[in-house]
Amino acid sequence: MEEKEVKNGSTYRKVENKKHRTGITLKRFIFLVFAIVLVIILIIGIRWRMLYNIDEIYNQSELKDNWHYYSDSESTIMNVYRKGNILKMNVRQKNGEGNLTFWKDASTGEGYVYYNEPIKKYANYEGGLVSDLPSSSLGTNDNNTRFLMSVTPNLWIGTGKYDNKDCYVLSIGEQKEYIDRETGLLLAVFEDNKQIRNVEYEFGEVTDEDVAKPDLSQYEYIK
Repeated sequence: MEEKEVKNGSTYRKVENKKHRTGITLKRFIFLVFAIVLVIILIIGIRWRMLYNIDEIYNQSELKDNWHYYSDSESTIMNVYRKGNILKMNVRQKNGEGNLTFWKDASTGEGYVYYNEPIKKYANYEGGLVSDLPSSSLGTNDNNTRFLMSVTPNLWIGTGKYDNKDCYVLSIGEQKEYIDRETGLLLAVFEDNKQIRNVEYEFGEVTDEDVAKPDLSQYEYIK
């Protein structure tokens, strides 16, 4: 008598169910990977946009040609004034070892550096002078830099408050910077949760007297 092969119904169903479950599991895995990639791209886009906004609003502040800022760091105090093409900057060390004043007319190139202590002296100054308002030290004004910052996992980019002002907050390692959301200007720097710098600004208040060239007759000329 010829023997016939008969499929076991229960075994067949088990194999088919296993194939079905495997197919569902693979689809879920692909969907999960796609969702994760989409979320990462979205986060990178949001981070990039924040950095772009910082640069855009900073550029609007930079266009102003009448401003003063005061910067207080751990070792140095700076006062920088600009009115039109005239720039004046005083830098003094908190330990009293240095007190310099720089004056420059950007339109003519005339410039001097004044040594205020211990003996008043001055010299011609042909170098550059701080002409821009303080921005983030991390640099947000370049597309490539912004992209690299956006995809750097150990760089935190978010929002917060400093001195009751809405800020963008950039944090990497132990350093954290607060950037004013209205101006794009640097307000404060913290390191190891300790404030190491704060900056205050004035716009439209600088007078001719503020940027006046110091009286050369009060200083000894040095070459």
